[in-house]
Parts: sequence; C-alpha cells; structure tokens
Amino acid sequence: MLACLRQLAHDGVRIGGISGGPYLMAAAGLLEDRDFTIHWEHAPALMEAFPGLLPRQARYVLDGSRITCGGGVAPLDMMHALISERMGSDFARRVSDWYLHTHVESSGAPQRASLAERYGVNHPGLLTVLEKMEATIEAPLDRQTMAALAGLSPRHLDRLFSDRMGSSFLLEYRKLRLDHARRLLQQSPLSISEIAFATGFSSAGHFSRSYRAAFGEPPRSQRQIGSVGTR
Repeated sequence: MLACLRQLAHDGVRIGGISGGPYLMAAAGLLEDRDFTIHWEHAPALMEAFPGLLPRQARYVLDGSRITCGGGVAPLDMMHALISERMGSDFARRVSDWYLHTHVESSGAPQRASLAERYGVNHPGLLTVLEKMEATIEAPLDRQTMAALAGLSPRHLDRLFSDRMGSSFLLEYRKLRLDHARRLLQQSPLSISEIAFATGFSSAGHFSRSYRAAFGEPPRSQRQIGSVGTR
C-alpha cells in the first residue's frame, strides 16, 4: 500500500486521508513539510512514530495535493470546501443544504469540545492545570509547579480537584497518562517500555503495575487485541 501511495504521489495524484488515514500517508513519506491533520485520538501514535511531524488540531486541512481530515462529521465540511474550490461557494452551499448540513465549520474549527465542556468545570486556575496536564504527559510536572503556573497554592489546588472534580491532582494526572498509554498500545508499534517512558513512567515495571491497577489487566493484554499499528 505504501509503495502504491508513493507512486500515486509521484504521478501528481491528489491524495487524501480521513480519520486515521493520515497515519498511512505519513508512513509513506507523503506529509513531510506539509500542513495536515488527523483525528485527535490517532495524533499521539503518529507523533511518537514520526517525531518530525506535528498534526494541526483542525477539522480538515487542504494543502495542495494533500488532503487530510479528522473524520466524524468533518468530511462534510471538507467536501463543502472542495466543492467551493471547484464550483464556487454558492453551488457548495446548495449542495450542503441538500444534505441538511446547514452549519458548515471552517477548517480550523476544533475537533474536540473545550476543556470546560469535557471536564465539566469552569474555574480558570483548574482549567490551566488540566490543559498543562494534557501537554506534559511525557514529562509530568509536580503539584507545586502546576499550582504556581495557575497562581494557586498547592492546598487550594487540592481543594479544587476534590470539590470540582471529586478526584485529586495525582489521580487525574495518572488517569490522563494511562488513557494516553492505552491509545498508544492500541495504535502504535512502540514497545511497552517505550510507551512507559512516553507517558512519564520511570520504568516498564512501574507502568505495568499502574496500568493493571487502573484497567484490571496488564498492558500486554491490550496489545494482544491487535491493531493496525501492531500487526
């Protein structure tokens, strides 16, 4: 498949990938020096496998002969843009209306709901910490540093996690890291040791114990389910 994609690209064919499709485009070397996106769930596996590539958090991206899209309902928005490109915006609007797609999002619209919607909280300091947690999975920051970034005392931060989320700083941080690890196990060819270090654990043993405590099974059980990335 990868050789076929390379040949098509060499022949000047416009190539597109939807949802996890951009991963295959990256594996074929078609996204070097390109602006592109991928479904947010597949982004961690792509960035671990191809460190030089950074997908944009967009619904879709049109970059010349490369078209990428996050999937879901975003292809409708992308097709509106492609039809506009060829036939004009009025014609594209009529097509979208025919499909009852009356609210067309721009390419740069977010793929996911906001942090406030996803976590059900609206305290600015807590949102600052949650955003930083998601951005520092590989190298977790300590509680004092996080509290300082949010302009809070460590004790106040603890109270916010307890009162607003019914959790704790450490538990929520570990949950984010383990969820990230589970996606890498499902979607990437990385070894369990590599995934442990990519999610901020000091050793494969520590990671395995934490994973089993959270999910009731060892990491290798998830890997045995099989995925595109591991077969």
